[in-house]
Amino acid sequence: MHKSSEKGIRHKYLRLTLSSLLVCSLLIAGIYFYMNKQQEDKQAEYDQLTEKQETLQGLSEALNQLFFRTRGYYAFQNQEELRLAYVELEILKSAIERLESLSITNEEQQEISDLSIFIATFEQQVFPNALEAVQNDDYQALRNLSNDGTNAAVNEFVAFADEYKTASEAELEQLNEDMIRQSENFSFALILLFILLFITTALIIYRAMNDIVKPLEGMRESIEGFGNGEQMSYAPIERKDEIGLLSMTFYRMMNTIRENQEDLTAQNQALLVNKGQLQEKQAELQEALEETGKTKDRLIRFNDLNHILSFTLDKQKLINATLKYFTDTYEIDTGVLWLPGSGEYALKGFTENMFEQFQEQQIPYLSARLKEDESFTVTREALEQKGFVDGPVYIHDLYASVKNEQNEGIALIGLSRVGRAFSKEEEADIDGLLKRIHLAIDRIQLYDAAIHERTLNERIVNNINEGIQFIAKNGSMVQRNETMCTMLSCGNASLDAVIPQNEWVHRMAEQTTAPEAMAEFLTMCIRNKESEAKTFQYTVKAPYERVIDVYSTPVIVDGERTGTIFVHRDITREHEVDKMKSELVSTVSHELRTPLSSVLGFTELLLNKELKPDKQVRYLKTIYKEAMRLTNLINDFLDLQRMESGDQVYRMDKLSMNELVIEAAEKFRTQSTHSVVLIDDASDVKVEGDRERLAQVLMNLVGNAIKFSPEGGNVTICMKNHANHLRVSIQDEGIGIPAEDIPKLFSKFQRIDNSSRRKIGGTGLGLAICQEIIVKHDGKIWIESQERQGTTIHFELPLVSGMQEYATQEGAEENPPVMIVEDDMSLALLLSEELKLNGFKVIYHTSPKEAFKEAKRTPLVGAVVDIMLGEELSGWDLVDMMKEDPATQNIPIVISSALDPSTDASKISKINHYLTKPYAPVNLSKVMKNLQNGQEQNGVIFYATYGLDDEPES
Repeated sequence: MHKSSEKGIRHKYLRLTLSSLLVCSLLIAGIYFYMNKQQEDKQAEYDQLTEKQETLQGLSEALNQLFFRTRGYYAFQNQEELRLAYVELEILKSAIERLESLSITNEEQQEISDLSIFIATFEQQVFPNALEAVQNDDYQALRNLSNDGTNAAVNEFVAFADEYKTASEAELEQLNEDMIRQSENFSFALILLFILLFITTALIIYRAMNDIVKPLEGMRESIEGFGNGEQMSYAPIERKDEIGLLSMTFYRMMNTIRENQEDLTAQNQALLVNKGQLQEKQAELQEALEETGKTKDRLIRFNDLNHILSFTLDKQKLINATLKYFTDTYEIDTGVLWLPGSGEYALKGFTENMFEQFQEQQIPYLSARLKEDESFTVTREALEQKGFVDGPVYIHDLYASVKNEQNEGIALIGLSRVGRAFSKEEEADIDGLLKRIHLAIDRIQLYDAAIHERTLNERIVNNINEGIQFIAKNGSMVQRNETMCTMLSCGNASLDAVIPQNEWVHRMAEQTTAPEAMAEFLTMCIRNKESEAKTFQYTVKAPYERVIDVYSTPVIVDGERTGTIFVHRDITREHEVDKMKSELVSTVSHELRTPLSSVLGFTELLLNKELKPDKQVRYLKTIYKEAMRLTNLINDFLDLQRMESGDQVYRMDKLSMNELVIEAAEKFRTQSTHSVVLIDDASDVKVEGDRERLAQVLMNLVGNAIKFSPEGGNVTICMKNHANHLRVSIQDEGIGIPAEDIPKLFSKFQRIDNSSRRKIGGTGLGLAICQEIIVKHDGKIWIESQERQGTTIHFELPLVSGMQEYATQEGAEENPPVMIVEDDMSLALLLSEELKLNGFKVIYHTSPKEAFKEAKRTPLVGAVVDIMLGEELSGWDLVDMMKEDPATQNIPIVISSALDPSTDASKISKINHYLTKPYAPVNLSKVMKNLQNGQEQNGVIFYATYGLDDEPES
């Protein structure tokens, strides 16, 4: 085996290829290293010649520089030139040493030796003598030294350097040409090597073609001829390699095939004989497989239909699935399945119009016929369905009815096939399936009836006003209605979720004001074995206080208790009515008797005693005040009575709400010691409402803010736009309201029972009347308060336009405030509207004292002050107070007055602007914008010598 493998084709061609590659590689490597050595030698010679040329050239330049520096020193005796001469001398000696280290010729050596001797003589004798002559100003000696041959030696060396440069350049050029010629020779040699390699490869391929391909082609031709049935003779190749073995094997194989050919022919004939029998068996198996497939499909369809018949609760889905099963199983051409009672139907090969005609024309006949027979068939000749068939074609119809226990038809089915009659087995199968449909329809009808009954009961239970809950025998709550969950929170569980006793009892009890009593009552009713009802009243705390009456009754079935029913009834209204009656009697008895006692007592004093005039006046004022108190009390009762009866008439009109707010603020500023602040930050104040009723709301709310701030403080009225509404807020710094009492304040006769408020009188009707008025104006009212930190009452009214949306996002930048101190309400409103249109918030005051307090607590953009304000203090007094106080001296002030500014010329420098009335409001907004931007100067006066649309003159 080893010897044979060595003679194999693979080893033969492997040796041939490797030896060729080895020879070529050795040739390429030898040429490469030879050419590389030649290039390195030439490059070294080139580098040495270049270095020698550069060194000699540098030596010549250094020599010239040496004599240039020495002559410069001789001429000008410049020490710097002398220093540079010594430097050049050192450079010259270094260059000579470097040049001597290079490979130089004898001629070059002689020149360098002469130059070295000259440099030594120059350094030791000539240059010192020259320096001495220069120091002695002996220029004749210098000339003598120059004529002694110094210049001639230098010039001779320079000439030698130039000649050497020319010769070396020629030599360098020759070296370059030699290197280029060597590169070309190297390239030519490589090309020859590649040609040799190509020829070697071609010879190897040619030999392989003769040794391998030609024998294989001969075998291929023999195989093709043998396969085509031709008489082919093949002689094996006498070789000892793989091709020879393959050829011998191929030769033996052909002989073996020829020997077995007769046996194969005989076997083939036997196979042909059995082929017919196999085909017959295959046809039988195919028919059996098709029948099995049909049976399988039918079982799948029947199983799907059986699932729908057993579980579906949708009649339409039921009849659709049934008709589809008949269509697929019995190959129905047209069909209908109809439920006369509920109206559902399914169609196959029918249109809606065809089914309507079928109902009108066929149903009466079929109903009469099916009363006698459960099913029947009809055969009729086909007219439109016969197609291209010669002779008559018949349609076979099968009709059947599904009946209930009362022998009433609940379903009717009609099936038709063209050219194929229904067999007895098919009729029996269809009849059996229709009986199952009867059971499925009965089940659906029972379910629908139960659902209807349950839905009806749930609607009845959920729509009664009483809360109902059913408790099982074990104490678990199994059912409750929506009203029950409205009265007491039931959590997120569904209404029919089962909740254990401990959980629902604890949840219900903790929502009441008496948890322990509530839990005890519920537990007692569940455990009680008596049949009489139990009652209990409890109060719910959240979201507002309600009074609820609950009674329990046991559920008895067949003499046995199965559970307990609790019925909860909201009696808050009745409880409030009873409470209101008692409070009305108490209020009337107290609020009417107190002022009447004062009126009668002071009247009796006036009638029976001689009093001084001042006491008479004081007593009469007291009588007037108590009479007004009685009048307001009676008016509140009358207003409440009209609102309760629906007789209150509202005269709606378009109003500017800021006018009503200013009027209310002015009334209380004159009647109260409290500081009433008005902040107008609403760009739209037009609402539709009853002027008197809205004024009543403002007077009531501002009056409450003052009344419940017994220690004084500010009452701030603020107007602001919110969405498409106007929001009015009245804020005080009074005693405040506990959080748990806020929801109760809008109830009639409702007053907070604490020591601070008991000292303050009132009927408790004011907020109820205000709420009634605001609600009638399609608005809303609410309270925000904390004890001992004051109260804010807000109410909102829809704007007339109702179109523009006003952004009120939390954290948004507020409009900068401007204070107007003006006692003319019309002018104040005009200026306020102009400033609001330009993005300012307006704070309105009429009193200089209150305006000064406002300026100290609010960072103002500016203040608009009228001079003629009141009897005590004028506008200039306010200016003086503001400029003298460090907290307000930097606030810009604009005087708005009809007086001549020349009368107060000495005070003009204290203000920023002086606007003379009448002036265009737009000028005030321009001034405020400039003040906001820091662009105005003090003391500017505007005179009203123009129209409203003209620019001002100053």
